This record gives sequence, C-alpha cells and structure tokens, in this order.
Amino acid sequence: MLNSSIWQFLIDALGRNERAALLLVVASKGSSPGTAGAKMAVTVDGKTLGTIGGGQVEFELAGLAQKSLLASDHPALRLFRRYHDDHHAESSGHICGGSQQVLLWLCRAADLHILQTLQAQQAARQPVVLSLTEQGVQTSPWTKQVAQPCFDYRDHSHWCYRETIGLRKQAYIIGGGHVGLALSQLLSRLGYEVNVFDQRQEVVTMVDNNYADSKAVVSYARIDQVIPEGENSYVFVMTHSHETDQQVIELLAGKQYRYLGLMGSRRKIDILKQKLSDRIGPADWENIHAPLGLPIKSRTPMEIAVSIAAELIQFDNAENSVFDAIIRSPSGRK
Repeated sequence: MLNSSIWQFLIDALGRNERAALLLVVASKGSSPGTAGAKMAVTVDGKTLGTIGGGQVEFELAGLAQKSLLASDHPALRLFRRYHDDHHAESSGHICGGSQQVLLWLCRAADLHILQTLQAQQAARQPVVLSLTEQGVQTSPWTKQVAQPCFDYRDHSHWCYRETIGLRKQAYIIGGGHVGLALSQLLSRLGYEVNVFDQRQEVVTMVDNNYADSKAVVSYARIDQVIPEGENSYVFVMTHSHETDQQVIELLAGKQYRYLGLMGSRRKIDILKQKLSDRIGPADWENIHAPLGLPIKSRTPMEIAVSIAAELIQFDNAENSVFDAIIRSPSGRK
C-alpha cells in the first residue's frame, strides 16, 4: 500500500474535524512482524488503513491509539516497544521472537500542512525527509545521504526517526533477457522503479517488458555513465555473455551502490575474478553479490528472479544494531 494513501487518509480525517493518529514502526529486530517504515492510520472511531505487521500487537496498538485520541492529556508523540516472545511482561503474544519499536503520532490540525506536503511529494515522486523527534514533526529537503529509514535513540527524551517520503528504490537491470524480464516483474511488485539497459537492438524480451519504468539501448562501454551512485541504487548485471558481464562489472566495481550483483555460476564468477584480478581487488569483490540471489537451486528465469528478490528482502531487512542498544524504561513506556 502506498504511503500516499496513508497521508490522504489522515488529511481527509482532519478535514472532517475527526481525530486521527499514525502508528509507525521505527525499528524492528529478529522475526518481528512489520519492519521500519511500516505504517497504519487510525481514526477516533476505529477506522484503519495500512498495517504495522498484523496480529495481536497491531490490534493492541490500534486500540491504544484510539483510546489516546479520545483522551485530552496524551502527548502528540509516544514510543512503545513490544517483544514477540514469552519472556517479557510486554510480550505481544507472538512466539516468533524479536521485538518492535512503534511510534504513535496523534495528528492534530496544526499537522495538516505537513501531511499535505508528504502527500504531494509522495504523489509527485519528489523526495522529502520526514523527521520525528520527542519535540515534534517536521519535513526538510531530501539529501542523497538519507535513503533508508533511520532511528537514532539515546534515551526516552533524546531520539529521532527519519524517513525519506516519495523516494522509490531504483533498480538498474543490465541485460534485457529472460531473467531481466522476470526480475522486472517481481521488483515492480515490490515497489522498485525498474530501469533496464541492453546494448543490443530489438531484443524481444526487452521490447515485451511492460513492467519496466524505463528501457534504453546503451553501449556497455559507457554503462557506468548512466547508472547513478547512491544509497538508493540497486544494480543487477545479467548480460547475454560472460564477455559483456566482465566488461560491465569492471566498470562498476568500486562504485558506491547500495547493492551490486552479478549473475552467473560460481565457476563463472571464479573465472571472472581471475581475469580481473589486476583490476578488481578482493575488497571490491567483497561488496559485489556474486553470484547474486539466494542459493535455492533455481533454474528457470522466474526462479532465478525469485532468488534475487528474496536476497534483496533479506539484505534490506538486516537487523538494525542500533535497536539492540535501546533500553526499556522502568515505567514500560519506550
């Protein structure tokens, strides 16, 4: 569900002079349902939109949000931590393990301008940074250094959550073949903006690719000039031959992408490492996912695409070490 729907839901509620709140996952650990950035809007009469992971913890916090909206003495922003095991007093009732940090934002008439800004920027795909601290909520211009949700926590009175709204992950698929087509389909469903490049003219699978947001015929000799570096760039090298794979990976190795992957068998990767040993050092290879995808014995283009998409989910949902340092307050409020 697009965040723009969440913002419009809140705007509409406030426009009807109804009280509304936003539940926002700011950090999670282990097998906790709902990762950082998950959102759920709640109105005073119990209507909801979105999800923070489902189950008992969502039901409980949605009810808490509704009760808070009915009260007059609750602060606009409150943090809660929930454990998903049977070892803590604040257990959600889940036994999957992990824990979750959730922020409750009671939206008020003064927040309408901020919500309208978030809605407009999301709809126009123009990034803006949403910052929430114990002191309040604000938006600021986007910088390329802010891409992934970030939660900095010192104590209950000193914390900050930042998220870029209106920024889609950028997938750059180099190779318009069958796997590129299958991967385009999956990544588009996962919310990526998909860009496909091939240096061959009129590749049928590229012509038929209706999932990509953009397609371009580009010489691999200048591929490094058309793929921007940054924390929002995910690059997948899967050209039609090992010679062009070698050409492309040599140009891209060492650049600052969030993810750089190379498709191929382990034997092929080992051969490429040998051929490029004087141009790509071990440190750069450490930052290249090669072979890309999880080892699930995939064979067909869609199976390979599934293995890649699964690896990306695993990669982006890596545990946040900062969350481990969060200390529970004696009162039970986080």
